[in-house]
Amino acid sequence: MGGGRSVFLLLFSLQLSSSFLFSAGSLYNSTDELVILDHNNFHPTVLGTENAWVIEFYNSWCGHCIHFAPTWKLFAKDVRDWQHTIKVGVIDCSVDDAIPICREYEIMGYPSIKLFTARTSKGDIGTSMSSRTVEEMGKSLVDFLVEKQKANNGSESWVNLQPYQGSLPDIWKGVPDSVEHVVVIVDHKGSYIGKSVILDLGGYTKIAVRVTEGSGDDMKELRAASNPSVIFMDRNGQKEVVKNAAATREDLKALILKKYNLSRSMLPFSKAGMSKEEGLKKNEVEGAGDGRPEEIHSDKLNYEDDLPDTAYTGSERKDQIYMVDIENAVSYAIHHEVVQHKVISGEALKALQDFLEVLVLYLPARPAVHEFLSRLHRYITTQGDRIHGEKIAENIKTLQDQESVLPEQQEWIGCKGSEPKYRGYPCGLWITFHTITVNAVLQDGNNVNFNPKKTLQAIHGYVRHFFSCSYCSKHFQEMYALDAESSVSVADDGIIWLWRGHNKVNKRLHGDASEDPQHPKESFPSHSACPTCWDGSQLKEKEVLVYLKSIYSKRALSFKGTQTIVAPVMNRQAKIKKVIDSHRAEKGRKEVLTVNKKRYNMEEEQPLRPLHTWGFNSTDVSLCVFLYGISTIIIMSVYCMVVIRRKLRRRKFFEIYKQPSERLKRYLMSGAHEDIIARVHSHLKQKEATCREMYYHG
Repeated sequence: MGGGRSVFLLLFSLQLSSSFLFSAGSLYNSTDELVILDHNNFHPTVLGTENAWVIEFYNSWCGHCIHFAPTWKLFAKDVRDWQHTIKVGVIDCSVDDAIPICREYEIMGYPSIKLFTARTSKGDIGTSMSSRTVEEMGKSLVDFLVEKQKANNGSESWVNLQPYQGSLPDIWKGVPDSVEHVVVIVDHKGSYIGKSVILDLGGYTKIAVRVTEGSGDDMKELRAASNPSVIFMDRNGQKEVVKNAAATREDLKALILKKYNLSRSMLPFSKAGMSKEEGLKKNEVEGAGDGRPEEIHSDKLNYEDDLPDTAYTGSERKDQIYMVDIENAVSYAIHHEVVQHKVISGEALKALQDFLEVLVLYLPARPAVHEFLSRLHRYITTQGDRIHGEKIAENIKTLQDQESVLPEQQEWIGCKGSEPKYRGYPCGLWITFHTITVNAVLQDGNNVNFNPKKTLQAIHGYVRHFFSCSYCSKHFQEMYALDAESSVSVADDGIIWLWRGHNKVNKRLHGDASEDPQHPKESFPSHSACPTCWDGSQLKEKEVLVYLKSIYSKRALSFKGTQTIVAPVMNRQAKIKKVIDSHRAEKGRKEVLTVNKKRYNMEEEQPLRPLHTWGFNSTDVSLCVFLYGISTIIIMSVYCMVVIRRKLRRRKFFEIYKQPSERLKRYLMSGAHEDIIARVHSHLKQKEATCREMYYHG
């Protein structure tokens, strides 16, 4: 009971800490000209509004999202005055609570940008936008708004972006009485300058801006001009024409503002999504978004060990690999990237099954974590040809108990960045990939049936279908397609290919915005970590292979920082059975290794335990003898009790049988039996007489 309570408290605390760890890495803050959305305000803020929305769904650890964040901030600032018609927002899908929303809107990669029209209802997943530069994104917004207005799917509160077709005097029709001036921009067909200026000035209530392509004869001369022209009109009939007014959007906007002595301070809003009063009250906070191995007992990671895994400490190296980073990566992959999919089927489902299989086979996880991965793998493989991410999320909770735990999030150690947005999950995922490729070879590499491509294929399938940084996934797929299948033929090739690929990524991202300045990306391993791996400026693959096997093997992993998982105490009989089963498996493995010893490199293979011990020490043997004696005494005692009780029951039966019952006594005292006895006696005499007569006269 106490163990169950401990597990519950552990899971609860991990869940609380996970939200903090990831929310702290947000790429945007209150100083940005946009609306920061989350699971609490997304639906109330976006659904049913008269204005349209353009929203970036991002992930705070995603390298491409980090790289794209400055561009999105510039874009938000560029269109900050358009919020009367369309607003800019962001939501961080790396936060646990935001997963259902990102799944609802079918976000499969980051960053994803979606457009939502006015009065968007629940179930409308929006329109994806592929543009990625400030200029192109602005044009995409204009096209979206024009298209929605043309199809009558806009709102009356939007500025009118449709080209004016009538005569100039009629332009005042439908203009509110509060409007004192009308500005007509004569622009070329296909140009975005005029429409962008309409959106820029839509917040000023005293002017109305329209665009025309100059279809009338009175505008023939203006239409021929190389740059947009402007016609200023007042209610009193005054009109001023400025030919070739400006060549750029900024110049044209400045001209109109100067004409009527307008400034941004007159706008009813100070920043995106806020009234001026709300903006003044808001705390403007600057922050994130601007821009020899430790020897561990061999049985500590074996799945048959029932002891709780505690953190080992010792003389750790700079390149020490930590179990907590691996658990964090696996946990995030399942809790976020997998369950975020609305529906998983076809190749994606097969990729998930294969990835879970290699994790179960080759990831040297703690017993409770391994049990959870095994259960999840069995569950995924028994759900038919499709499964919903929401269903997986629900079953993740039911699959966990005292023997099966998947920690949600713990403090990063080896993958901890100088800021929350750096390193973290991508670093942990790379470590996980290296760990399973290395341990697959160390565990089964000398087996004649070992498939050296299996782990890489599983990794590639996961990255292709589930790794949510779309830019990173694309590059990994290109790298895999280039030579992964062709260059891997023997066991060690998979380890080397992944190492080469990792170094290619480090080289490509060196100096990128996603690079942690305190952990610059460089060729791995470094000179200081592995001096023997270098020959001048070149890495020696043979030495690198030895190095990789030494730091990623299960015996080299450190448990520092891992949360203690309280496992139930296993009874002695179950433990003995597991030890025997483990010994039999090792015996069979030893026979295979002996046959192939000359063919394969045996340097990494550890000696097996002596056959005659079966893994028992003197304490175990003494305890077995003691239990045998106690069991014998108990059995004999039970036997004696059964025999004695049986004899007592027989004696009691005979005593009761000898004593006539009360009913029989009453019957005898009544005399009713005497008549019956007389009739029986008479009948017997008749029979006797008949028999004698037959005998004598026979």
